[in-house]
This record gives sequence, C-alpha cells and structure tokens, in this order.
Amino acid sequence: MASKLEEIGIAQRKSLITNNTFNDEALPNNYSATHTRAKSDDITPVHGKGTGQSFDTANGGSSQDIHGTQNATGSGRIANVLKNEYNADNDYKTPDMTGNIGQVTI
Repeated sequence: MASKLEEIGIAQRKSLITNNTFNDEALPNNYSATHTRAKSDDITPVHGKGTGQSFDTANGGSSQDIHGTQNATGSGRIANVLKNEYNADNDYKTPDMTGNIGQVTI
C-alpha cells in the first residue's frame, strides 16, 4: 500500500510528464546540445548556456550570465571582466618564497 506522499508524487509525475515538450518523434523538440533551450541565443536567452561547440566556455551563458541582472550591480561576465584586476598584462604569478626559510616548499 502506497503512502499518501507517494500517491501525491505519482499524480504529480503523471502531470509533469504530459507537459514535457521534448520527445524523440518530433525532431525540433528532440533535446540536444543544439536545441534552443541548451544554446545561448536570442530565442530563449535566459535558459540556454552553451554555444553548440564543445568546451566553448568563453562565449556561452544566458543573457543574465553575460550582462548580469538589474538588482545585482556589477553582476554578469562583462561587468566582472571590466573590474577584474587580472588580465594579459597582470597575470597570476607564483609567489616569491625565497624568504620562507625552514618552511615547507612545494
């Protein structure tokens, strides 16, 4: 005998499955790396993250990832890159550890 919680879960699952628009029969609705909900494009700008190219981390992201949100000043990749002090002229460097006498060096 199913518990009340399990009965509610089964009913909810049935209602959610019928709302799922992704299926194998209709090719435009077949979910893949090039589907509009997976890509960072203007059709579904908040949902998509990828570009359809493998490991393309510089160009992907939703419009909020790239431009930020109105209620979070300085958010988004563009604003973050503008204020980031590390760039091609100021790269991450290994610290000078010559003064660390008697300490472990790796």
